[in-house]
Amino acid sequence: MVNEATATTDTDHFADSTPMKSGPASRQPPQVEFPLLHCIDWSFNDADTDEHVHGPHNYPAQMPPQIPRTLFQYFQLTGDLTRGDWVYDPFSGSGTTAVEARLAGLNSLSHDVNPFACELTQANAIPLDPSLLTVFRDRLLTGLQTELQNVRERHHADAEIAVQKPAVREGWFPYPQLYELCKIRDRITVLKAETPDAPVCDGIIRLFRVALAYTTRRVSYQRNGEFKRHRIADADRDDHDPDVFDIFTDQLSETIDALRTYTAIAPHTCTTTVLQTDSRKAEHLDPNSIDIVLTSPPYGDHATTVAYGQYSQDPAIVAWGRDYEEMRQVDKDGLGGKNEILEPLPTLEQWSPTLAETLDSLRKKDGRADDALDFFTDFYAVLEDVARVVKPGQPVVWVVGNRTMSRVPIPTHLITLELCNHLGFTHETTLARDIPDKTLPWENAPENLPGVTNELMASEYILLMRAPEATA
Repeated sequence: MVNEATATTDTDHFADSTPMKSGPASRQPPQVEFPLLHCIDWSFNDADTDEHVHGPHNYPAQMPPQIPRTLFQYFQLTGDLTRGDWVYDPFSGSGTTAVEARLAGLNSLSHDVNPFACELTQANAIPLDPSLLTVFRDRLLTGLQTELQNVRERHHADAEIAVQKPAVREGWFPYPQLYELCKIRDRITVLKAETPDAPVCDGIIRLFRVALAYTTRRVSYQRNGEFKRHRIADADRDDHDPDVFDIFTDQLSETIDALRTYTAIAPHTCTTTVLQTDSRKAEHLDPNSIDIVLTSPPYGDHATTVAYGQYSQDPAIVAWGRDYEEMRQVDKDGLGGKNEILEPLPTLEQWSPTLAETLDSLRKKDGRADDALDFFTDFYAVLEDVARVVKPGQPVVWVVGNRTMSRVPIPTHLITLELCNHLGFTHETTLARDIPDKTLPWENAPENLPGVTNELMASEYILLMRAPEATA
């Protein structure tokens, strides 16, 4: 269930770890009015969503950091949260919630089935010693440009290049750039072997691999404006001759600068825990151990909405040596994926009349009703486990987006609300926001007919709830 190789508990790299609190100690929620929250423009159109460590490496459907930042501040003002409390994010992604939790003086626990997301969350959320970063960077870059130039010259001379090619699919990378990426990978691996086995060193090596992952995607034939695996046109590939050294060093500089800024302002006494695991079955979490859940779940199954595994595939293979089949599994293991681990819930439609109506519409159109039901069956398992682990009466925040399937609108915010009501959550308010800047398709063609498209989504909903009260 948990991949120990990617399970990291970290109270940054300057202090000792603090164990997670557990037990049923619930707080009495204050009587709060919500007009202040409704006065906020939750779209944050003019805000810098790339500040601190949120910018250097993008990730599909990133949640603006201003959402968790504003809500953490709000719940600290209301007395629901105090410094040192525990935040849980069942769908970590790039670690937006984990980063903002630490900035707010909160401990965090993050889950994701995508190993690349786990690495990215740790790289973003865990502060590092700036002086050591400089030392390691200089060791990594010394002579690197000359070595990459030698690779290029040997390739042009048809001479042998001593590198082990990664398990990427043929036809997705130009040469000699793929060999140059491998040389950077090998340098990072050697640097790792030469460094002490300490969290700070592991964090620096991870940061270097994140910069290499970004470079990998930029160098490949991948169409960078999309989250699924689509290559640039054949006619454009002959002119695609990226400078690996320049891309890598520029990205490394941006990543290090962002981490230094973050380290200077992030509290150094917080714990950041990241687990590569499935939030549908999180038995390792104690009941009543979490003070707040704040998360942005997937919009739908990975195959037809945001293909996180496809997006992460080549960067994870090149930078971390992940296996090709392992990365292909990510989208299958996501909510509503092909690797089903749960029994169907025949009563799910009874608990959510909106879901029942939506599925009926899909069935009448011979649409993908089974796929929709699979997704919400999996999502319900996460809702159910959240109800178990959050302390009674504490805040739970779902940032959800609606979508369409087979031209049928899927009102995820209403379905989530109804399923949560069944589990005993108390709904306090819903906040709407536009998402004009997210890396998502505005249209798709479900029938694959030329010129026939279908509008997807341009808005999200922030659902503020309270965890179920304890039962006798």
